[in-house]
Amino acid sequence: MRAAALSATRCTVCGGEGFVSAFGNGTVPTAAHGQREVYRITHSHRDLVPSVMRCCGCGLGVLPVALRAVTEATYVEAKDPSYLEQAEERVYNADRLLQVLPAVGRLLDVGCACGFLLVAARQRGFTVQGLEPSLWAADYARREFALAVWRGSLEEAPFEPGSFEAIVLADTIEHLNDPRGAVAAAHRWLVPGGHALLLTPDFGSFVARLLGQHWWALLDDHYYYFTRATLRRLLESEGFVVERIAAFGRVFPLSHWIFKLSQYSTRLHTALQTLTRAMRIERLHLPLNLGDQMVCLARKRAD
Repeated sequence: MRAAALSATRCTVCGGEGFVSAFGNGTVPTAAHGQREVYRITHSHRDLVPSVMRCCGCGLGVLPVALRAVTEATYVEAKDPSYLEQAEERVYNADRLLQVLPAVGRLLDVGCACGFLLVAARQRGFTVQGLEPSLWAADYARREFALAVWRGSLEEAPFEPGSFEAIVLADTIEHLNDPRGAVAAAHRWLVPGGHALLLTPDFGSFVARLLGQHWWALLDDHYYYFTRATLRRLLESEGFVVERIAAFGRVFPLSHWIFKLSQYSTRLHTALQTLTRAMRIERLHLPLNLGDQMVCLARKRAD
């Protein structure tokens, strides 16, 4: 793949204009991945993308525009009833993530989906607000949990400067067309000394480098792939002080992890699914941390 195939002129982190193929054989198919009828947050059967570009200047991974099968309109129309089946586990994992924040206060969850992190945050004493593009997910969070969720895009959000002590972007920044704009917005909406908490796949992790083009995170709705260095650089360039970056694992039923294998082998996925159901262990909770997802805590400079 040539740099021109990226359809982007500058890296959002360092401003560089040179890109090389990171994963895949260096070519983009003439036909883009077909858009799915309804985008789902999870449990979507999809192939791994065949190629990702890497910035020559800083190492940021970028998905070529030709492979981006998910648009802003797709997110608005997104529905995923199966996502609700793991509500208990998602609230639990969110609570573990929120332990990284040093203090309670007003919290905004950008891309809050059905509101599970907001539920965990409210239980911890935060005053919570959500931002979510999906009509279905925003309505669910409002109806089921009486949560304040602003439905729309990050660019259109009406929040005033200094509105929050904490802003969370969990499994969000990699989906955005403009991650720098999102970080700048978070900085603007935070009070001086407030914290941004981000969770995203780690493009520079051992597992990502080991698996290469077979890494699970190479998806058509992941537009940007950060390493610890590129995420730090982006945050610091927008006025944040990075206080912590660490690997983060999650706890899900065994059936959830087995489903992830469907990206690689339908036959293996089906066999293990049948076996665990026969043994009645598909709901067994299994913690898993491969070291290829990172949580980052960054503080807005007081000056």
